[in-house]
Amino acid sequence: MIRKKILALVGIVAFVLASSELSSARGFGGGGYGGGGFDRGGGGSFDRGGFDFHNDGGSYHPGEGGTHSSTGPGGTQRTTDVSNTGSGYSRQTTATNGDYSRTTGGSASDNGNVSHYSSGSSPYGTHSSSTSGNTQTGNYSHSGSGSDQYGSYSTSGSGNAYNHTYSGSGTATNAWGQTYNTSTYANNGVVYHGAAVTNPVYAGYPAWGWNGGYPWYPVPTYWAGGFWGGFAVGAATSAVVYGSLVAPNNVTVTSYQVQPESPGAKLLESYKLTQVPCGPPNLVVIYGPSNSVICAKPNALVAAGNYSADSKSLTLTSEKAAT
Repeated sequence: MIRKKILALVGIVAFVLASSELSSARGFGGGGYGGGGFDRGGGGSFDRGGFDFHNDGGSYHPGEGGTHSSTGPGGTQRTTDVSNTGSGYSRQTTATNGDYSRTTGGSASDNGNVSHYSSGSSPYGTHSSSTSGNTQTGNYSHSGSGSDQYGSYSTSGSGNAYNHTYSGSGTATNAWGQTYNTSTYANNGVVYHGAAVTNPVYAGYPAWGWNGGYPWYPVPTYWAGGFWGGFAVGAATSAVVYGSLVAPNNVTVTSYQVQPESPGAKLLESYKLTQVPCGPPNLVVIYGPSNSVICAKPNALVAAGNYSADSKSLTLTSEKAAT
């Protein structure tokens, strides 16, 4: 049962990684991550230039434990360590061949926690990535980074495999010092890609900087977890309805008045946006956590259109449906 759940979660994560625009950018700054480093070309990549992992032979199943070393036909030295704790297992494989090295590993536990990580280096660059999740709750998160002669990139994101939600962002800087930002947002099967609209107040802050550096934890019984205000929609008669609209997933979503001092209120204040009832055209439509939505008048900072809100940085990202 654990393996089936792991496969389901890994499938979602694989989709997320595949949808990341930065991780597969082509022609980036005239060179591109795909043009000479991480994926192909340039005389070597992490899967070429001496690496041959396909016929190294010898492996351990999750139910076993121990260490195995082998030498592949291409000269790759490979060592696999497996540990079985009785309530789960962990596994790590390290392969080296000259100036090339790669480490991959992962773990799974009876409580549903699963993880996978990978790192590699070669004369052409380095990369690393990690993914963790829980097969019982469906929550997962990932991060990745890399660099080569053409620049560097970093990506991160989180979501829920069972609710079909995901929010991720990425940054890439090319060899000429140009920096690009992108975002991927998924909600009920609809996937968006867009550009981040820099927050004029919290742009220089690290994650959760708007909250003093402490993570903000949603409250399940509140509307959008309390992002727009600390009230329970089903119980609070004082919640002021601010119109409604049909979301891209064809579900009608009701909007409520943003409460003072909430994260959402800080977001609106930083972008100098004024909330208005949803419904009329040509508004700033902001989708927040838990299928929530609010609307505002456009201004010089934020043009009319659909946006998603990143609670870690209070950043708006324009939503453009993927084709």
